[in-house]
Amino acid sequence: MSILNQGKPARMRTVYGNNLTDTTEVVYTCPANCVAELTFVHVINAGGSTNSITLNIYVAADAYVSNFLAGKSLGSGEFITFIDIDVILQPGDEIRVTPTSAGHIDTILTVTETFIPVG
Repeated sequence: MSILNQGKPARMRTVYGNNLTDTTEVVYTCPANCVAELTFVHVINAGGSTNSITLNIYVAADAYVSNFLAGKSLGSGEFITFIDIDVILQPGDEIRVTPTSAGHIDTILTVTETFIPVG
C-alpha cells in the first residue's frame, strides 16, 4: 500500500430537519472545508393537515437559490423521497425547506462530505 495513494478522507452523514412553522429551515450547510454529495432526500408531512413544500438549494458562490422541489402538496402522512440523486454542494451551499403553513414537516438528507486539504 502506497502512502501516496490513499485518497481524500470523507464521511457519510445523515442530517435531520424538523420544521413546525411556515419559515424557511436550513436543513444542511456544506462546511467550509468540504465538498458534499447529496444522495438521498426524504420529506414527510407529519402534521394533521395538507401542506405545500418547497425545497431549495442555496448556491453560496453565486448567492442564488435554485428550486429543487417547488409547491409540492403533501397531505397528512404523505411523503416524497428522492433516492437516486447526485447533487454536488460546494462550501457554504445550503439545503432549505419551506412549508406554506405551520405544521410538522420532517426532512432527512444523506450527504457524503469529502474534505478539501488546506494548502
